[in-house]
Amino acid sequence: MGDGMWRMLAMAIALTQCQGGVLLVDEIDTGLHHTVMANMWRLVFLAARELDVQVFATTHSNDCVFSLATLCQETDSENKVTVQRIEPHRLRAVPYSQTEIRIAAERNIEVR
Repeated sequence: MGDGMWRMLAMAIALTQCQGGVLLVDEIDTGLHHTVMANMWRLVFLAARELDVQVFATTHSNDCVFSLATLCQETDSENKVTVQRIEPHRLRAVPYSQTEIRIAAERNIEVR
């Protein structure tokens, strides 16, 4: 298996081990081709919902954020998915709702 497959397997196992808790994932898209990122987000979302896990993930990939928008279009669970943009010299992160993530993807707006 390639690095991306191992990464997905590790993430699935990590989610099961965090039931009722929190999972922190640095650079969630590492090793994944942009064409599978929407599937990765589906796996994370569905498993996290089923196992009651709150997931915090970082990325520098615009493809990763736009793939998240695909998930936001598929689910009606508003406020279940957010992007928190961290900017220097600001005391708080800039939050983006599922609706805002979808709009940003449609209009190619930077939210990372």
